[in-house]
Order: sequence, then C-alpha cells, then structure tokens
Amino acid sequence: MGERGAVGNWGETGCFPGKGLENRRMGFSADTIERVRRASDLVEVAGSYVQLRRVGVNFRGLSPFKKEKTPSFYVHPDKQFFKCFSSGTGGDVFRFVMMMEGLDFPSAVRRLAERAGIPVEEERGGGGGGSGGSGAERERLRQIHASLAIHWRDLLLHDPAAEPARAYLREREIPHEWIPRFGLGYAPAAWTATLEWGKKNGFSEEEMIASGVALKAQTGRVYDRFRNRLMFAIHDEGGRVIGFSGRVLAGAAPDEPKYVNSPETMIFKKGKVLFGFDRARRAMAETGRAIVCEGQLDVLRAQAAGFAETVAPLGTGFTEDHAKLIGRFAKEIVICLDADAAGDRAAGRLGGVLVEEGQGWGGLAKAELGVKVVRLPRGDDPDSLIRKGGAEAFRAKLEEAADFLDFFVDWQNQQEGTSPTGRRRVVEAVAALLGKVENAVSRTGLVTKAAMKLGLGEGLVREEVEKARKQVNLRAERESAEAKAPVSGGKALEVHPVIRELLLLVMGSPSRLPEVERRVDEVWLKNLAGEGLYLKIRDLYRDDAWTGLADLLP
Repeated sequence: MGERGAVGNWGETGCFPGKGLENRRMGFSADTIERVRRASDLVEVAGSYVQLRRVGVNFRGLSPFKKEKTPSFYVHPDKQFFKCFSSGTGGDVFRFVMMMEGLDFPSAVRRLAERAGIPVEEERGGGGGGSGGSGAERERLRQIHASLAIHWRDLLLHDPAAEPARAYLREREIPHEWIPRFGLGYAPAAWTATLEWGKKNGFSEEEMIASGVALKAQTGRVYDRFRNRLMFAIHDEGGRVIGFSGRVLAGAAPDEPKYVNSPETMIFKKGKVLFGFDRARRAMAETGRAIVCEGQLDVLRAQAAGFAETVAPLGTGFTEDHAKLIGRFAKEIVICLDADAAGDRAAGRLGGVLVEEGQGWGGLAKAELGVKVVRLPRGDDPDSLIRKGGAEAFRAKLEEAADFLDFFVDWQNQQEGTSPTGRRRVVEAVAALLGKVENAVSRTGLVTKAAMKLGLGEGLVREEVEKARKQVNLRAERESAEAKAPVSGGKALEVHPVIRELLLLVMGSPSRLPEVERRVDEVWLKNLAGEGLYLKIRDLYRDDAWTGLADLLP
C-alpha cells in the first residue's frame, strides 16, 4: 500500500485504516467524538507541542516523533490531519494526541474534551476501572473532577480575582499556553465558591465531599478544600482528571501548607499515582528512562523542555507501587530532587524503595545500575536550572548522574563523619539498604560494590547485610502476624515514646508540621511502634483532611 493508502481517510473520519468508527468509539457516542473533534483544531493542538510555520496553505515543523534537522512534519488545516514524513505516521487530532501522550483512543478523547471545555460522559461499558464504590459513583466523581478542571482553568485565564495566580506564573516564567496543555487552574479564595459552583452544576454537597474538593467540619459546616491556590490537575494513566494539587499564593497565612493535595477517594490513591505520568509513559517506553522530580513545576518545566519522561510523587513520598508503575515502562530511574539536605534524605529513601522494588524487574541491572541520582547545584531545582541554563544545562546534569549506591555511601559519609562511631553507622545504613534486596545474586554483586566503596573487606560487609536481612524478614513476619491477629477489644495501641511526642506535637500545633517534616527523617522511625499511625495522621494534617479520630477507621 502506498503512502496515501497508509493515511487513508483519517482526515475525514479519524478512523484507523480498515477499522470502522464503532471500533474507535469504545464508550463514547459518535456525536460526542464529533463534538470533540470539531472543537480541537489540529493546528492549535499540534502547535502546543511543536513550533509550526505556515507554508502556503499548510503548516510545517520539526517532527515531534523523530529527531531531525530538516522539518518534515506537516499539518493540513483544511482536512485536519497531519503527516510526518520522517516517521511515516499520520492521522487526525485524536491520533496525534494518542502518539504524543501514549494514550489509547478513549483517553485521547477525554484529554481533548478537557482541553476544549467539553464535558463528556461515557456510555455503559466504556472506560472506568479501579476499585471501590459502584461504577455510577465513580463516574460521578470523574464528572466532578473533569468539569471542575475546566471551571478552574477558565477562572485562571479570565477571572480578575485570579491575578495573584497569573502573577505567580509570570514570575516563574510559565507561558500562557501551558495553562490548557497541563491542566492549570485557579481555586477562588472564598470559603464556599467551589461548593456553590458544584450545586449550580447539579452536584450535591455529599458528592462534592466524596470527591475531596469539599470538607465537612465537626461543627457540620461544609467548605472548600482548595482556596486561593494555583491548581494542578492530576490525571490517571488514561488522562482522566482524578484529583488536584493546589499551591499557596502570595498573601496566604504563614501557617498555610505550601501544597494541598486531594485526599484519597474512590478514584484517587496517592500512593499509586505519579504527577505527569499520563504524559510521560510513552517517553519512558521510548527512552527506557524515568526522571523523578520533587514538584509539579519541575515536571512541567522538564516535560516542556523535551524531557517528557519526567514525573513526581504526590505528597506521600515515593512508594513501591510507584516503582512498579514506572517499571512497566522504564529500565532506569534517575532521581532528581532539590539540592538541599531534605532533597538528599528524600533521594536516599526513594532509592531504597527502587532498589528493593528493582528485584521485580530482573535483578542487578535494574536493581542497582538502573537507579541513579542527579546532584544539582545548591539552591537549584530542575525548574530553576532549566530556566537559567535551558534544556542543555539539565541534560548535562542528567549525564553526570551518579550510581545510586555511590551516592548513598557518599551521603551517609557526609552525615556521619569519619569517626569510628560514624563509620559503623555508615556500614549499618548501607547494610540496611542492601538487606532489602530479595535476589541473592543481585545482593552479592551489590555487597562486592559496597565493600569496594567503603574500603572494607567483602566478608565483613556481607555479614552486616545478612544481619540486616534477618531484621527485614522478622519485620515482615511480625507485620503478617499483626495483620492476621484479631483486634482485642479495649486494648490500647502500643506507641513508642518518640512517636507519641510527634503525634502530640503535630496534633497540638498543626502549623509546625512543615518544621517537623524538615527535621525528622522517616528512616529514623522505621520499626518504631505506632509508625504507621503517625504517618497516616501526618498525611491527613498535610492535606487539611483531619476531622477527628473517625478518620483512622478502615
């Protein structure tokens, strides 16, 4: 089949060659698909990803799919289809978004509908997924999030009250076109503005609370969770909005948390979602690499600069589920956190999760060699580095990324010093890290490397690692027994004194939570009785979601 045959009639129908519209629908009516198509000008959509120049009646630019020096990517506005001669691909606006974002067709429809401000509802049997709650309840929450993302976006673009948010974007050199591209918005400052919007649009108070965008105080008063904040939409793998993250703006109270995230709901589990993953997974598969940053702006800046494989965790820190998610697409993970002590601690914790989870990916190559750490200049994060030095500055740092085990040993040496006690603590920390590695062959290779890095005998390091390995096994057995044991009525939960003091501090003075998080490393709390209770209460306070002890019930 010739090149024209390969493109077929996409410009007219948007269908794959040899497949009818029914096969593309997958949960959407033909009318819905057509409305989204008509509202999504391909020149505008493609132009948000690649610079286009008019050539006669068409537009031309460098291929977004393949590196090239001579532009061979064409967009035909009259027929609303594209052709990329360097990669041999072509299609309509849906096909373009599918290729750029690594989405399936329903997800591309949802992404373009959100961009165009068109609410879409899937027919029975289309889309969805996840656990908990009925399908109708889950779909209702998705409708709230999709509609609210559009509403907040429009406020950011046009509402005079959103000027503080627009001023912040200008200060951070965030271009206007990022607002629709990345799902940015503005949550009004009034206590019930979003709640009232929901009621006007047919969403009940109970539904708004269930979605996490509204809160109910112990007094019975219902109010907005997000107020006077720059909003970032959080998407699932398929591009559907399932939650939000709001950044504080100028004029906020000193004790206001910098970021507030949606609480966990039927459609949003923080420990299983990475910010920007829906846009990053295609690039991860192509490059074999995932870049993990700390903040939303880091992700947006890096993705816009050409590092589409960049993601960030959402408040909970990096989890094993995050590692599994990335492991489906990438072979190497580059940790790129802020250049400060907190960032180093976070890198240490994150790397430990990745090394442990790496065994599920096939051993040494992915457990140790596949984890690297970027050390940025002090005072810089990925966002500021790219703004100052461009994509090349960030690329240079990525190329300098250190092997994780080398980073971890160096970091521990900096923390503990060179005294005999400090040296012992360094060895114990490294042993605790390697003790998490399940695969014996991988563990042996890591022990050899660690011994060389530490300047110690391999036998000594192996002995310490085996001790740590026994502790890992004992902890797993204890947790398994606790999970199976019935709850004894009236028996008080055992809590370590350190955990008790932290609970009293956080619950008594919530405004001091940021200080506590800066000064208390989670690693110190490992194996202390009540650790899980503290972390759960901390997360609830961090997200402004604590309403009382009932929040701790399963």
